Amino acid sequence: MSADGQPVPGALPVARVMVTVRLAVALSMALLLLFGGDDIRRHLPWAVVTLSIASGYAVVVAANPRWELHTWPAAWLLTVLDSTFTLLTVAVTGAAASPGVAILLLVVTAAAIRLPLGPTVALALGLGVAYLAVALLVDPGFTPGQERWLQGLWWAGYLLLTGLLGASLSRLIEREREAGFAARVEALAEHTAAEEERDLRRRLLESYQSQQDGLAVLLHEFRTPVISLRALARGLATDATLAPADRATGSRLIAEHANHLSDMLDALGDVAASRRPAFGTGRSRPVGLRSVVLASADAAGLQPPRLRLHFDDALTVTTDPQRFRRVLTNLLENAARHGESKPVDVEAEVTAGRLLLRVLDHGSGVDASSLAKLTGKFTAAGSNRGTAGLGLWIVEQIVQALGGRVGFRNRPGGGLVAEVEVPAD
Repeated sequence: MSADGQPVPGALPVARVMVTVRLAVALSMALLLLFGGDDIRRHLPWAVVTLSIASGYAVVVAANPRWELHTWPAAWLLTVLDSTFTLLTVAVTGAAASPGVAILLLVVTAAAIRLPLGPTVALALGLGVAYLAVALLVDPGFTPGQERWLQGLWWAGYLLLTGLLGASLSRLIEREREAGFAARVEALAEHTAAEEERDLRRRLLESYQSQQDGLAVLLHEFRTPVISLRALARGLATDATLAPADRATGSRLIAEHANHLSDMLDALGDVAASRRPAFGTGRSRPVGLRSVVLASADAAGLQPPRLRLHFDDALTVTTDPQRFRRVLTNLLENAARHGESKPVDVEAEVTAGRLLLRVLDHGSGVDASSLAKLTGKFTAAGSNRGTAGLGLWIVEQIVQALGGRVGFRNRPGGGLVAEVEVPAD
């Protein structure tokens, strides 16, 4: 029993030992009644009755050893019953001359296991006084008075010493057990902290490596259009012999490269925005879906009749229009780039407060094994890498921040279907 009155983990074997000892004591007293001297059988009927009740009690507790582990009420009840039956046995088997007095030492030892130090000492003192009274008052003519006093005081003293020693040892073992448990908990905590530290270091290194890889890719992606712009600008500025058609072609290429750089800067801005924890919250408002789709398509270089809308023109949704437009722009730009100049379809519907929007192109589609990788960072779906393969990764980050999901599947007959589901109100 712990200091707070709760069963100590792993104490069941001790409880089994205690109930076994109780049964052995009952058996030993029965043998004494059968084979002992006349002094033990002096009150044979009362001894038989007492021993029968005590044996029945011992059998019942032996069938339920967990009673030894219960909290204080049960512990006190068992201790009182053990003490009572032992004193009665001593009284009817010779009193001061009864060999049953030794059982009181076992009762005190068992109490030291169940009870705290103070109650155990008090019990030992009480049993000593009770035994002294039995020795003096029961069968006064059977044993000389001086011997009764000597036996009573002798065993009372030893009961007190047994209580002190047993309770002290019990508390010492309990403290050692608690100290061992605390040491194991501390070691486990240190091990867990070390594991977490190693995991954090690993993730930091992976994050640093990912940033380094991403920076290298972005530098490469920016370097190509910058080098082309520099060469085209130098040629237009220094070569006076260029024909007007060549100058027009150079100017058009400069504009295309400038647009490409602008797209990449927009993508990087989205990457920075998507890292904010509160991204996409607190800025939702009702917007017309048709206007948002048309504005996004214009930014992606798509206009009717190549752009085909398949939803109610009056459909209104409540969302973050700025971020939702970036999602649509990236999806429509991807569809336009890989759609092989064929129409791009946009379908939408609102069900149970959620918007389900699909962007369908008529391109060559994507290998089935690569569909799940489309939203990976720096992943290209085709030969044109666009904004360093960040577009669809940005889409997934923004959609997740809006509380939705995005998925891709191949379209029957050729093409890709990008499906976005987000809260709409």
